[in-house]
Amino acid sequence: MAKKVSIKDIAKAVGVSPSLVSMVLNGKAAQYRIGDEVAKRVIKTAKEMHYAPNLVAKNLRSGKTQLVGLIVTDISNPFYSAIARIVEDRASEKNYTVLISSTDENLDNTERLVDVLLNKGVEGLILVPCDGSKNLVQRLYDSNFPTVLLDRHFPDIDLSSSCLDNKEATRFATEHLLEQGYKNIALIAYNTGMQHILDRISGYEETMKSAGLNAYINVEKVNILNPKEEINDALGKLINNKQADAVIFLTNMLATNGLYCLNEMDVKIPQDLAIVGFNGNDAFNLFYSPVTYIKQPLEQIAKASIDILMERIKSNDYKSKVFLEPELVIQQSSLKRA
Repeated sequence: MAKKVSIKDIAKAVGVSPSLVSMVLNGKAAQYRIGDEVAKRVIKTAKEMHYAPNLVAKNLRSGKTQLVGLIVTDISNPFYSAIARIVEDRASEKNYTVLISSTDENLDNTERLVDVLLNKGVEGLILVPCDGSKNLVQRLYDSNFPTVLLDRHFPDIDLSSSCLDNKEATRFATEHLLEQGYKNIALIAYNTGMQHILDRISGYEETMKSAGLNAYINVEKVNILNPKEEINDALGKLINNKQADAVIFLTNMLATNGLYCLNEMDVKIPQDLAIVGFNGNDAFNLFYSPVTYIKQPLEQIAKASIDILMERIKSNDYKSKVFLEPELVIQQSSLKRA
């Protein structure tokens, strides 16, 4: 294989410096007052030697790599894999390529992946922040690097975001259960400081208080990394102590694990317990009592995130915080008892 011609090879052939060759080939001869005759010789020699520029290096120097990064918590989660597909397709329409990574809800992984993607020359980031990542997000904001938060946000950091209206989501679910005659409504949530979970808890609590049911507010929190055993314990306590006639699960994974636990306990739904989940999946629809769930406008959230990022890359001053409306898909699991 023939050796690839470099700028140094052209410089040696013409008898000038590599930096001069670089200036000419980058169209900056006039800017640096390089004579026409020398510039023509450089261009002629480059053509004769079949010089092919290193486009990656050129893009890195210009800051235009046509790359963006997408960092989610778990690409195997159907919610995030669907988001990634939509973001990828939308970015492709704009001639951008998406580099996708998963953090497993781990702060060290999140910080490492942000560094890796920045070093690869991405022009912007779409980030699903994990618990404890507020300082990292603040640094991205302070550096003015084009960043959009997806699915989760920090209300006191003025960074662009594309999220669900999480308070509205649990308000819909709680009001529906109240309308069906349930009042002893419990919530199963992750034990986290992330704002999207706090907003979902807040929407539930505010709705219960508005209905005069303060005494029935019951939020069970489980470990985000190993939830199944703790979900089982929480459900056991709620059922055995008759502390709930309905349960809202605040994420898809909580609901899926909860269904397994309830099946193992031989709990009949909705006869023994009404349930509402978050995000739809096949398990919800194939369950013997199809599960009512809060549906996120996934396509809108994903498209908004990449559209906001593209605008932010174009303009340092562009900002947008989008909170999209949820939909409650009502199925058998939450209906009035016979």
